[in-house]
Amino acid sequence: MSGAPSHASSSSSAPALGQLQEGVRHMRGGHGESLLHDFLPLVKPADQPTSDPNGPALILVNYKLPREILERLWSNASVRVCADGAINRLYSSFDLEEDRSKYIPEYIRGDLDSVDDKVKDYYVEKGTKIVHDTDQDTTDLEKCMDLVNSLGYPMLQVIVLGAFGGRLDHEFSHYHVLYNRSAFLLRSGSHKIRTECLGPTCGLIPLGAPCRKIETTGLKWDIHGESQLQIGSFVSTSNRIVEEEVEVTVSDPILWVSEFRVPESK
Repeated sequence: MSGAPSHASSSSSAPALGQLQEGVRHMRGGHGESLLHDFLPLVKPADQPTSDPNGPALILVNYKLPREILERLWSNASVRVCADGAINRLYSSFDLEEDRSKYIPEYIRGDLDSVDDKVKDYYVEKGTKIVHDTDQDTTDLEKCMDLVNSLGYPMLQVIVLGAFGGRLDHEFSHYHVLYNRSAFLLRSGSHKIRTECLGPTCGLIPLGAPCRKIETTGLKWDIHGESQLQIGSFVSTSNRIVEEEVEVTVSDPILWVSEFRVPESK
């Protein structure tokens, strides 16, 4: 599927590595106000990490972990949590112990049914806290979200790396969790999105309920309130970012998705 906002009943192929769906998710949005979304501080080079002790939380789930994005997000996060089997992914991402020892998460949470004993023992020895949770009514991602919320950090953002692109049922489960937790959801009102780290493609997806009215600027195919967006009827996919800042005004919550790229170091 390509081009302007289009009638569609299904999406195109699974997200590639580095897309926003695998990367950044805002926990909170604005209601009836102009809210600025800026991703650049999240991907400062690893040798220039943010100085904000209350920076975003990083949650890793059990899917491919793009190395360069992992390094940058890790260095800019204030707390790092692995959801169950994601800790195996993290461990196997490094061949050298010198590299592996630089990426020690503060927490692992889940039922631990897919965690290798050798891997668990390695991180426990390094100081990682294990939070064993056997609740079968919540997913590992939900468990990690709850853990982050319980830590008392005044964080406005949670980054989920590896959430999309794997098994389809897991992907829909993650959409469900992130939507309910105010994923990168543009709530009713006006939003400005800085695009240095985004694009070139993007989409606006009406999950949960139709978006009765939407207006945009900064996209190749801007939407001017002429149609409501609704799954099974009319959605905006494979649109393109053409300005350094995109403005979106919506009557109802809508999910923003975009490719996510690491900017060149200056």
